[in-house]
Amino acid sequence: MQRAFRILLLLLIVSGMLVSGCSSRARMPEVEVAGATITSFSLAELTLDVLLSVDNPNPVGISLESLAFDVYYRDGNEWKYLSHGEQTGIRIEPGKTTITIPVKVKNTDLLGAILSLANANEIPLQIRGVVVPDLPGGLSPEIPFTKTITLSR
Repeated sequence: MQRAFRILLLLLIVSGMLVSGCSSRARMPEVEVAGATITSFSLAELTLDVLLSVDNPNPVGISLESLAFDVYYRDGNEWKYLSHGEQTGIRIEPGKTTITIPVKVKNTDLLGAILSLANANEIPLQIRGVVVPDLPGGLSPEIPFTKTITLSR
């Protein structure tokens, strides 16, 4: 009788631990494009630093399996592909973290298009991407982000 009581008590304690706050699900981080700057420019290559702000609402740090995005520039009413940026295995602490990802543009045709826009005071860019966080419990959702920004000269 005492053995059955102890087993029942143990099952109740374990069940209580499983449904308590200790097993709450991780919340999804939020990603926002904070800006972009041209860090170097030559006739053969353009380097653009894209700044991303990641807000981790969880009380512990998480890792991002991948962070990938494409950069587009506006040509008239149309967005045209400019370059791709990507990083993996980024550690994000609780709260907001700013990540800088350099993007290189080497295509001379695209550089020519950007140079033609250089006469303007602002160059509109659109950054479209997806972040895949490595969350506990095997969760790896894709979190999309898009933002249109302007580079000022």
